[in-house]
Amino acid sequence: SEGTTVAAFRAAGLAMSELGVAGCIGAACVNVKNGALAQDTVRALSKTTFSILLPMFLSTGMIKTAGSLTQSSSAVPVLAVLNSFCLYDISKNVLLPLFQFDPDTLKVKPLQFVVAGGNSGVVPLIFGEALFRNAHPSVLADCCAQISLYLVGWSPFFWSFGRSVLIGNDDTEKGSKDVEDSWRSMLERLRRLFPPPVIGVALRLITALTPLRNLFVTTDNNKAPLAVVYNSFQNLGRAANPLALLVLTASLALGRTSGNVDELSLSSLEVDGAQKEIVRRWACVSVARYILSPLFMVSLLKLAAKFGRIGSSKTDPMLWFVLLLQSCMPSAQNSVLMLQVAGKGEEETAMAKFLFSIYFTAMVPVVLIVT
Repeated sequence: SEGTTVAAFRAAGLAMSELGVAGCIGAACVNVKNGALAQDTVRALSKTTFSILLPMFLSTGMIKTAGSLTQSSSAVPVLAVLNSFCLYDISKNVLLPLFQFDPDTLKVKPLQFVVAGGNSGVVPLIFGEALFRNAHPSVLADCCAQISLYLVGWSPFFWSFGRSVLIGNDDTEKGSKDVEDSWRSMLERLRRLFPPPVIGVALRLITALTPLRNLFVTTDNNKAPLAVVYNSFQNLGRAANPLALLVLTASLALGRTSGNVDELSLSSLEVDGAQKEIVRRWACVSVARYILSPLFMVSLLKLAAKFGRIGSSKTDPMLWFVLLLQSCMPSAQNSVLMLQVAGKGEEETAMAKFLFSIYFTAMVPVVLIVT
């Protein structure tokens, strides 16, 4: 009904407004005199959030909401990977050439990455919390569970295939390698394929769907002997969302304010050409993230529902909502972290500046799509 649509639009607008205010706070912490949040501090907070707090938040949410997971939930990771690959392939072969970009050049590789890789962890979790915090607790728990399942499929795609697109294969090929080097290389590839959030979600998904759940979660009929462990993880995990939001906004602000000496020496003609290219890049990413990606996801959802892999939008509305929400998220800010770790300083600064413009203009299309 019209009243429901208006209420949904207001709720989505409020959620995005909260993200906007948080962005102002993060930018203020960066821009104050002597910078309350320096770049090294943001990097340390980012690593702590990614490696410790976010896995704790996702793992405890999965255990607590085991009862809300349905058979169709197993399709969520598959749909996440299919949508990302479809978007990457169509963008590389159709969209990038349409915007006059050569997908085979190294300069365009980062653009391919930000087109296919949305922010599927931090922003959806924060958006869902802002949208459903006043609803029944089970609604928010179901939302977090579906986001966690999405990350099971999306994270390996992002941190393995996505990283190879953005940075390339930095492993040096040698004529002869001993067994130790081979094992070390294999372990490094596994570490990239299964980052901490994926490991946490996968292990706790197994725990949540097996009798091991009775060891951690206390219910009316069960007194869990390890409930204190679960409660400790849950308490620490609650810090993941606010800290991740602070890291996100501070990282974007640091990228926006960082200078580039080479830009000062450009002629006015070169500056004009560079600005036009930035506009084309922004338009390309916007078309991919806010038009093509939602269309692909809706098509995949309808196809999966037709073959009985998932429920309909009426019988399983949270699954449909979360997947549609994921499909229109702005590009992943963790691309900046990848470039930081790889020691690509210039690319890191350029990526952060570009992502600032993407996030700055994301509010309107995201609100329109999810409502």
